[in-house]
Amino acid sequence: MEINNLIEEFINKEHHERVVGRYNSSELYNILRGKLSPEDLFKPNKIEGKGVGNVSTGIASEDFLTKVFEATKAECEPQVKKEIKLGDIVIVAKPDFVFKDFVLEVKCPVRYLDNIPPWYETQCEAYHRAFKRQVYLGVISHPFSVKTIKYVPNDELWEQIKKVVKEFHLEVLAYLEAKKDEAKEYER
Repeated sequence: MEINNLIEEFINKEHHERVVGRYNSSELYNILRGKLSPEDLFKPNKIEGKGVGNVSTGIASEDFLTKVFEATKAECEPQVKKEIKLGDIVIVAKPDFVFKDFVLEVKCPVRYLDNIPPWYETQCEAYHRAFKRQVYLGVISHPFSVKTIKYVPNDELWEQIKKVVKEFHLEVLAYLEAKKDEAKEYER
């Protein structure tokens, strides 16, 4: 039995069907930077190699923190989902932990962080807007410890996110319409 194959299978087993008009806060940076195309949005994202290890470490760390918070009776809920509605578009915000006064999103980066990089800022901004609370990025390092970095809300970034997500949504709709027309042509 190859345990690493089982881990990879586990990491890649869940693929949620994509709903047009629903975008995850974790996708915002790639949408803003043009790294996610409408076509790629509908393709399953298979994680391989080091990515499997990184995702596994993150899941294990979140599971451990959940046990810590439950055992210490910390007032928090894991994986609370809220939706930010922008007309017909929804940004799904699902941070790791929601406390009474703040939100904690944990990451297990492969390198040391002393500030919040842009690829996490967009996610933190969405959490701030959805939960209307202070957001902290929890950076997990080895041996296990959690360093928190306070996120400073950014109105300009939020306006940019809303604008670009709306533009991206129109691109998605155009892509789907083109695929439908392509299928009709093929049927003839």
